[in-house]
Amino acid sequence: CQLSKARQQLSQQSEFCSSMGACACSLLWRVSRIEDNVDAILSGSTVEPFLEMVCRTLEGCVTAYPVHFPQEMSDEAQFVLSLCGIITNIAASATGRDFLSSASSGNRLIDALIQTLSSTPRDKTGKQMKNLILMALYNISINQKGLKYLSDKKILPIVGWILQDEQEADVVLNTLRLVQSLIMEPQSPTITLEALEAIPLKLLESLSQDRNQEVKATAMEILSDLQPLHKEE
Repeated sequence: CQLSKARQQLSQQSEFCSSMGACACSLLWRVSRIEDNVDAILSGSTVEPFLEMVCRTLEGCVTAYPVHFPQEMSDEAQFVLSLCGIITNIAASATGRDFLSSASSGNRLIDALIQTLSSTPRDKTGKQMKNLILMALYNISINQKGLKYLSDKKILPIVGWILQDEQEADVVLNTLRLVQSLIMEPQSPTITLEALEAIPLKLLESLSQDRNQEVKATAMEILSDLQPLHKEE
């Protein structure tokens, strides 16, 4: 009887901690939309342990849920999505993306984002996570050091696979924006060739006829950059 009671108390405590974590991270996600708040977060002594926690959470999430993530409104899903949202907001500020591109803890986080991007399930929660990660990586690519780091990580095969696999307009658009950022000011002489290998021109031609005007326009711009190189091969 005492063992059963202890288990029940432990379960209740676990649920409480999950709920508290989801609420706290949701609030921090909102707070981090303000650039001054991002600066305050990065100036604190807990930023590196926080980034390490995000890395472990992402790695643990894709390991525990390789096919289906928890439902969108569950505490676990809200916790993980909020963490991704916080990172996206940090990367949206100049100070934040420079930190992520320069610090070793930031580089480890970028690695975790890329790995998660390639392993995220296709359910609703997974698509939301993928969108947030794509936006974070795009924000990081705005920084020259971040752009070089992403280029060196050979991320184009992953984003090329996403373009061929995804149907959701917002996921496709954020993927195209990341591709465009990578090839606009190439940090590697082979990056455009890697784009040609990873993303079929026929796919870009199809997307350039998409009903979503933003997808259509972005695909057309990428196509105009890659087509001349394709003819030179």
